[in-house]
Amino acid sequence: MIQTAFSSTMAKDNIIANLIAVCPDGIIGVDLRGTVVIFNAKAAALTRRKSEDVLGCLDIGQIYGSREQARRIKAALNAEDFGGIGRLDGFETAIVDIDNKAIPIRLSAALILDNGNEVGSVGFFHDLTNQKIMEEKLHKLSITDGLTNLFNQRYFHSCLADEMDRVTRYNSPLSLICFDLDKFKDCNDRLGHLEGDNVLRRVGNLLNVITRRTDKCFRYGGDEFFVLLPETNLDQAMIAAEKIRQMFNDSWPYETSGTGALCRVTLSVGVVQRKEETSGVALMKRADVAMYNAKNQGGNSIVAG
Repeated sequence: MIQTAFSSTMAKDNIIANLIAVCPDGIIGVDLRGTVVIFNAKAAALTRRKSEDVLGCLDIGQIYGSREQARRIKAALNAEDFGGIGRLDGFETAIVDIDNKAIPIRLSAALILDNGNEVGSVGFFHDLTNQKIMEEKLHKLSITDGLTNLFNQRYFHSCLADEMDRVTRYNSPLSLICFDLDKFKDCNDRLGHLEGDNVLRRVGNLLNVITRRTDKCFRYGGDEFFVLLPETNLDQAMIAAEKIRQMFNDSWPYETSGTGALCRVTLSVGVVQRKEETSGVALMKRADVAMYNAKNQGGNSIVAG
């Protein structure tokens, strides 16, 4: 009795249509031809399209960016992998707005049947833009050294392993620069750790300016740094290392002459190109040895390993 009364009221007062209209997620329904026949206010806002330009005339492929993508989603809807045949639960994909800008969404959808025959489908489109922005921020924080804004040690090992796999497959050149700061302890002792941190920030700023977009720069820990240079041979890496060393020297801001003056901080640099190594650890150790050889020679120099 309650169910019957409820069903009658829903039909009489057009409550379902009202719920579709006020739903905080985009709702889009399509017929068997793929033509959009349901398009609520949130869907209009999400795609920046007017309902009158969509309903009855727009193909769902234009919402997904291509007819091929619409077919892939329809195939997923008919598979068992995402909630069972005829359903999609929490399926992450993207749609495009009127300017073809991609919008990440979580799609929940179902086939609509009439007497067992498919007549279309309806989907709920939850905007994931803010979630993806937050995820990207958190990911960046997890791989970035907070002081220098360079990549951190954990990400260094991940990137180095990936590059070693790539060059092993394609036999392309890969070089690695390793350096640390000469007399940095004196800088910390004389100026204090806050000013020492500023020196490390200067290194980060320098590397972000001077290196290529394809290079990756890392603060490994303390005052030790690595620069990973894909598609770069030893001669090219030596030129890059000299630019880093010289620019750091030219930008040193502290007085280094006169009584009680601060000793100039310089760089000891090791440079290697991958030879027969198949592991990143082996290449890293060779770069580290080259760096210590530069330091043992008095610092402010570059040694190829």
